[in-house]
Formats: sequence, C-alpha cells, structure tokens
Amino acid sequence: MASRPPPRHNWVQAEEILLISVLKSMVESQLWTTSSGHFRPGYLRYLKRIMDSDFPNAAIEEWHIEAKVKKWRRTCFVIVDLINRPGFEWDASQNMVVAEDDVWIAILQVHQQALVTRDVQFPLFDDWRVCFIPPPEEPEE
Repeated sequence: MASRPPPRHNWVQAEEILLISVLKSMVESQLWTTSSGHFRPGYLRYLKRIMDSDFPNAAIEEWHIEAKVKKWRRTCFVIVDLINRPGFEWDASQNMVVAEDDVWIAILQVHQQALVTRDVQFPLFDDWRVCFIPPPEEPEE
C-alpha cells in the first residue's frame, strides 16, 4: 500500500517573515551560501530549528521550508526575467510586475510561468533578490 504524502503546511505571514529574514541574514553573513548563490548543506536543518523555536506548534518540517524556498526562488527568477524584458517594469509602490495587456498576451504565448506573476503583489521580492540573485562579480584590480 502506498504511503500518504505528508500534509502541506499553510504558511502564515509571521512564519514567512521570519523565514525570509533568517534567509537574508544567512546570505548577508556569507556563512551559509556559496559563491554561486546556493545555500550550503545543512541550511534546512538550521532553518527548522529557528522556525521550531519561534513557532513550536506549527509543525513545520524541513521539506515545508525547502518547498517554500524553491517556490520563492522560482518566482523570483520569473519576475527578474520579466522585468529585464522590454515592456515590463517593476512597480515598487504596488510590489508587482506591470505591463500593457498586449505585452502580457505576447509573453504568455511563450512563457507560461509568467502567468503566476500577472496582477499579483510580491511584497517580499526585494528580499528574494537578496537571497536568490547572487551579486555581480567584482572585477579584480
């Protein structure tokens, strides 16, 4: 008999805020990230300990954290890809990608993942960029 998949976790805003703030501090400290922008082994265990200490009854597992981080990373890259294309902009006052309808229609014909960003606010986008987009290499002198 097949085993049941573990239950999903419905994240609340306070949990997401803690998770992104810890991820940012991990990136900024450079102790938990590689030069390519990936997190080092053990980062999920570290994050779980922190989440458990602040939200002991939430039953957040490592795989919940991993799924959330993957979703954030994937969405971040879609947004960055869009705002680097002609006709798209990041509206910081609304925290969303904006474009004319005809531009959206054209991109959705070739980039279906862009649909998840249309008319959706992403208040954590600036934090995601810190966490998932490695800074440009500084030229050697």
